[in-house]
Amino acid sequence: MIKHRDEQFDITATSIVDNKQEKNFFGGDVEIIKQDSEGTRYRISAQDGDVILSSYRVFDGIYLIYNDVHTKGYRIEKKDSGDILQINHCLEGRIEYSLNEQEYIFLEPGDMSINFVSDEESHFCFPTGHYHGITIMIDTKKAPNCLSCFLDDVDVKPVALAEKFCKNKCGYISRSEECFEHIFSELYSVKDSIRKGYFKIKVLEILLFLSGMDINEKELDKRSYTKSQVELAKAISRYIADNLSEKITIDELSNIFHVSPTHLKNCFKGVFGVSVYVYIRTQKMAAAARILKTTNLTIIDIASQMGYDNGSKFAKAFKDVVGVTPTEYRALTCE
Repeated sequence: MIKHRDEQFDITATSIVDNKQEKNFFGGDVEIIKQDSEGTRYRISAQDGDVILSSYRVFDGIYLIYNDVHTKGYRIEKKDSGDILQINHCLEGRIEYSLNEQEYIFLEPGDMSINFVSDEESHFCFPTGHYHGITIMIDTKKAPNCLSCFLDDVDVKPVALAEKFCKNKCGYISRSEECFEHIFSELYSVKDSIRKGYFKIKVLEILLFLSGMDINEKELDKRSYTKSQVELAKAISRYIADNLSEKITIDELSNIFHVSPTHLKNCFKGVFGVSVYVYIRTQKMAAAARILKTTNLTIIDIASQMGYDNGSKFAKAFKDVVGVTPTEYRALTCE
């Protein structure tokens, strides 16, 4: 993934870029934390974490944005953002995407979406509390009418792209495919010395590829979930978070929420991308890691708090999730 070092952003009197359009898009309360002539880094604070958006102007009206999200959700109240088309690629984690008030889909690693952005207040949801990906933001009124002005034979018109992929108003979703992985993967590791020019080449490549893609012959698999299914999965997630010391079973959850085990498992995996059991273990180990880092409790005591009556089983589960043993993790984080 692209590395953002503080020394990349050197603020001087002559280097500040005009970010009015981005402020309109991200909301008036967004905080600018770094800025130079090439790009701007923003922070949006949420109750359980924050969002870092590293935005680079590629062409007039066209921006490339790296999303570094560590929260389960945030709201922004936009000003007049204009006719904004956005292309999203998910690298890690999950993001909730609303097709309408009653239907939702979830982008997972490798997925791509194309949609128009509403001028209204937007609520962004990240079920796992973790998301990394790229957004190409295009203001169709301010971007060039045709990108052939930058490179001959790149006959790409942003307005035509919007009409092609968003004519149904729901936008377009493509599940993980090798062709998209190849195009986007190179953007996650770019050398500073070639970044400015490289972004231009890659954005032109992506837009040219999309303009030539035949979506009429491609079956669109939305894998959508209803509002009630999403609410069920999130309610289960909250119950798990409130009962990490318990040994929770599918049958127990099924009885509590009055649904069949099969329906429960399908809804939960659709929203969170993993099984209930994997999610429970991951949440327990994340909580255990915080306790290891911030307290002097013994590993046995922490294991007990997470519902383990066997220290060795807890240590194995912790290593499977975190990558090191509890003892090693405490030593690393306390150095």
